[in-house]
Amino acid sequence: MGITLFIIGIIGWHVGIYGMFKKVGIEPWKAFIPFYNTWLIVEKCNIKKWWFWLQLIPIAGQFITIWITIIFTMYFGKFNLIHHTLAVFLPFIYFPYLGFSKEVRWVGEKAVKQYKKSVTREWIDAAV
Repeated sequence: MGITLFIIGIIGWHVGIYGMFKKVGIEPWKAFIPFYNTWLIVEKCNIKKWWFWLQLIPIAGQFITIWITIIFTMYFGKFNLIHHTLAVFLPFIYFPYLGFSKEVRWVGEKAVKQYKKSVTREWIDAAV
C-alpha cells in the first residue's frame, strides 16, 4: 500500500509540474528530469542558484525543495496559507490543478514582489 501511494505521489507531482512548465513557457517534458526540473524552477523564479545546491544536503534539502516549490506556486498567484499548505502536503493533487486549470495562470515576478505578508502570516512562517 505504501509503495502505491509513493508512486501516485511521484506521478502526480511530475504531471503537475509538466502542466505548470507548459504555462510558464518551459518545454514540458523537462518536468520529468529529476533535479533539472528544480533547476529550471530556480532559474524561472530568479531564486539564487546556491539554493538549488543546498537542496542536495540530506534532510535539510527536503525543506529547501519544499520552499522552492512554494515560491513556484506564488508565481501562479497563490499567496494564501491554504495554497502553500496544499503545495506541501498534497502536491500530487494541487500541482496538476495549477498546471491544467483554465483559471490559474502565471502572474510573474512583478505580482510576487507586490505581495506583502501580514504580520500573522510572518509569525506562522517563522514558527514553521
